[in-house]
Amino acid sequence: MKKYDVVVVGAGISGLLAALTLSKHGKKVLVLEKNQHIGGNCNSYMVDGYQVDTGVHAITHLIEGPLKRLMDNYFDFLPVFEDYGHYYIRTENAFVKVPSTLKDFVTFEVLPRKDRLILSQTLTKAFTLSSFGIDLSDRAVYEFLPKSLSKDTYDFVDTISISLSGKPMKETSAQRILYGSNFVRDSITQEQFDAMIGKLEPKKPQSTESILASILPYHLHASLQARMTRLLSRLHLWKDLQQMI
Repeated sequence: MKKYDVVVVGAGISGLLAALTLSKHGKKVLVLEKNQHIGGNCNSYMVDGYQVDTGVHAITHLIEGPLKRLMDNYFDFLPVFEDYGHYYIRTENAFVKVPSTLKDFVTFEVLPRKDRLILSQTLTKAFTLSSFGIDLSDRAVYEFLPKSLSKDTYDFVDTISISLSGKPMKETSAQRILYGSNFVRDSITQEQFDAMIGKLEPKKPQSTESILASILPYHLHASLQARMTRLLSRLHLWKDLQQMI
């Protein structure tokens, strides 16, 4: 019987990445998967002539975020990512682009005109608060919405919240809606990353426990560090503007 250092149950995204990371650190890994294909929920199939893709639809912060460092450290070759472009809503007569700017909201005829104006004013208020360094990450999107909006508009905002965070608007922060893919700005340097997860040294492999323990704190604290960095950068910018005036 073959002996393994680690047995990973499930060949989904997390299982495959965990197996790759551990194997690069010199561990002998066995991956078990009950289905006929690997990748977990990442799959594609056809429905009435349309290709339906399940799993990850968008990956954010690829320039200098944690995913990029994981790819740089452990991938033998880097995948080519494509810009996701625009999101569209299918109505009875056409496909309508989901608004991404205040101007788009004003002309977004899928929603009632009154609601569009209210949403534009709400976004302007949130942008103003955020620009003065007020952290909106602990305030839900639902808290910002006036109660006079129609049910269709509430459903629309709820759908947008789910698409960005995977959670309904009562659990999605206003900060997430404002900054979209830039909500979590990673502030960890490569040196700090190496200190946490360890450099690749196949001749002196780390223990399984130390590798996994070093990964968890990074993800738990990255969001807090990102918020502090963003707030400090705005304070410095505000001081610079005052000096110029």
